Amino acid sequence: MALATGYAAAVSILLLLVANFASAIEDVNGDFETPPAGGFLSTNDGIVYGPTTIPGWLSNGTVEVVSSGQKQGAMILIIPGGTHAVRLGNEAQITQDLKVEKGSVYAVTFSAARTCAQLESLNVSVVPTRASSAVDLQTVYTDQGWDSYAWAFEADEEDVKLVLMNTGMEEDPTCGPIIDDVAIKKMFVPDKPKGNVVLNGDFEEGPWLFKNESLGILIPTNLDEETTPLPGWIVESNRAVRYVDSYHFDVPEGKRAIELLSGKEGIISQMVETTPKKEYTLSFSMGQGGDKCKEPLAIMAFAGDQAQNFHYTPDSNSTFRREGLNFTAKADRTRIAFYSVYYNTQTDHMSSLCGPMLDDVKVWGASGSSKIGVGVFGLAFWIVVLILV
Repeated sequence: MALATGYAAAVSILLLLVANFASAIEDVNGDFETPPAGGFLSTNDGIVYGPTTIPGWLSNGTVEVVSSGQKQGAMILIIPGGTHAVRLGNEAQITQDLKVEKGSVYAVTFSAARTCAQLESLNVSVVPTRASSAVDLQTVYTDQGWDSYAWAFEADEEDVKLVLMNTGMEEDPTCGPIIDDVAIKKMFVPDKPKGNVVLNGDFEEGPWLFKNESLGILIPTNLDEETTPLPGWIVESNRAVRYVDSYHFDVPEGKRAIELLSGKEGIISQMVETTPKKEYTLSFSMGQGGDKCKEPLAIMAFAGDQAQNFHYTPDSNSTFRREGLNFTAKADRTRIAFYSVYYNTQTDHMSSLCGPMLDDVKVWGASGSSKIGVGVFGLAFWIVVLILV
């Protein structure tokens, strides 16, 4: 199991659930590529039972080690990474014991693919803590047939057990989600930059991202700002947003950013500290992520009782632009939020969801000279609108 410390330290506690990773514990088997005793079973009789069949894990119920190219009827099973993964049948689960720091928040990353069940979800929990959540796998965000997800928990004890369970009951007991590439990262809450009340506005602190993870990490609904896998932020809608890196996407600033998906069904927000009746400016970077996302791209931004949509227009000199709006705080905490105005898909993969990139979010006390005005582009835009009307 991986415990990556992030950017503040070199790697003080790193337990990655991938056997071939340089700092991984050799026998925890997060990618399920470590052979069981006697080797992997053939694809014809791959269903295994009992508590010791998967190295590093305990299992309960119909737990199947599946292989790349394996078929179920006419369907070829999808393996998110490598050549092996685990499929959970009806009410089946896999568990692993973890040594963690009491009181700290951890993000769990995993990849999942659907199989033959109609309504698939995965229950992720940590015991003896009260952390538990059902991650919806019904919506597949890419045409690859699988997605990676992030979930967070706060450790109530030093010794805990991670549980991944399929709660479904299908007529075919082997139907259920395929799980792969599980990792856990200790989260650190970054300091707020001077003059900016937004926490983690650059999105540099977040869940574990594998360097070969070209699809990003989905952050599903999470209404608890204390245990979110993205410190400071919550996803308050029924669809996910995507956490991406600069190795595979065009990122406006730094190494990480958020891609907004699924229109107003994918909302990311934060409550920031403000002074009532004081004027503030909300600014952010938006742009094209380089994943062939079909235009138009636009972001709806909220700051207190103010809301405005911003359209991204390609610029030959840059793949992103700065935008913002002014607002007057009404209370000591003000909600800022963002979602994609449109439902976008990739131009060459119409079933793969995408959207505008969001990065470098800032909120600061506005003076008369620092307020964001309409600007040349904005003025021209509204002139065109008036003419058309």
